[in-house]
Amino acid sequence: MKTKLLLLILPMLLFVATVQAQTKVWDFGGDATYTSPEQIALWPVVAFNAAEGVTTEKDNLFMVGDSSGDKFGQIENSGGATWDAGTADEYAAINRFKFNGGSNPVDFLPSYSYAYFPVSGPVEVKVWFRSGSGDDTERILYISDGTTLLNSFQAVGNSDPETITASYTGTGGNIYIYDSNSFNLYKIEVTGAGAATLGVSDSILAFETSVKAINDRIYISNVTSKTKVSIYSITGALVKTVHTNNDLDFSFNSGLYFATITTSEGENSVKLLVQ
Repeated sequence: MKTKLLLLILPMLLFVATVQAQTKVWDFGGDATYTSPEQIALWPVVAFNAAEGVTTEKDNLFMVGDSSGDKFGQIENSGGATWDAGTADEYAAINRFKFNGGSNPVDFLPSYSYAYFPVSGPVEVKVWFRSGSGDDTERILYISDGTTLLNSFQAVGNSDPETITASYTGTGGNIYIYDSNSFNLYKIEVTGAGAATLGVSDSILAFETSVKAINDRIYISNVTSKTKVSIYSITGALVKTVHTNNDLDFSFNSGLYFATITTSEGENSVKLLVQ
């Protein structure tokens, strides 16, 4: 009886944990984190210039202008890089968000040329980035809550792909990302109950259906229910839609694509490099 009861309770606990998990991602690098062409195009290759003290908001990420008003930051189609190549955490980016100058922080609060986002409680923050210069060790990237430094990274004389993580345990406020000199940001991920204020959906922690590209073929595997796969070009144009109830594979033209997978588990998006 106890065994049966435990088997009933465990799925319920897993369901509760899944529903409460909140994840928000801003992907500047060109990956298909989002679920529609409009969202994929949210960060186009463009400069985000603003006068000092002027704030621009996109998708609940707030960007404050620099001290000269003409070079706060920009998305560039250059500086592409890959993190954790060959692992389950591999992340490849073709664009970058270039911070064009330092933020002049005072007591862990930046003065200008910085980004921030509001949270309503505890969150974990992860940033994928590269130093703005291969030989400048005076560059420092910061994450703070405005009064407390949550973490920082000092450039070590190269422009290798790096990540920085930080934990916020407060009850709500703003999280700031800023630097002492130029850094290139590629992706920001915020996870935790406090991310709910960013307008995210409940994330699915266990997403079984997989879509991968191997050489010149695309493989849809671990299909357990009615599945829809939409494949988009890097410009956000819909290239192909597949409906299936079974595993399958098919040949595809070479190139970089993004696939959105929709099943009874929810939605997930992946990058596909067809060779």
